[in-house]
Amino acid sequence: MSAESDSVPFSWRDTESVVIEKVDAVAVYTNPKGDLVIRQEDPRGDDDAIIIVPKSRARDLIMAIQSELDD
Repeated sequence: MSAESDSVPFSWRDTESVVIEKVDAVAVYTNPKGDLVIRQEDPRGDDDAIIIVPKSRARDLIMAIQSELDD
């Protein structure tokens, strides 16, 4: 890092500079029943957020996510 880059105050709250904000880990797997499980790590170490989607509806979820990305 050069001294020049240190001369300008930096803030992680500067939304123009930060291009990727912190994201808690996300896991996707199937449970023993064959359901799709989407799990996001709780940063405090408490209860993770968990979404369980029946395998028969997984494609519907994927299509809905894709639709949101296409907008």
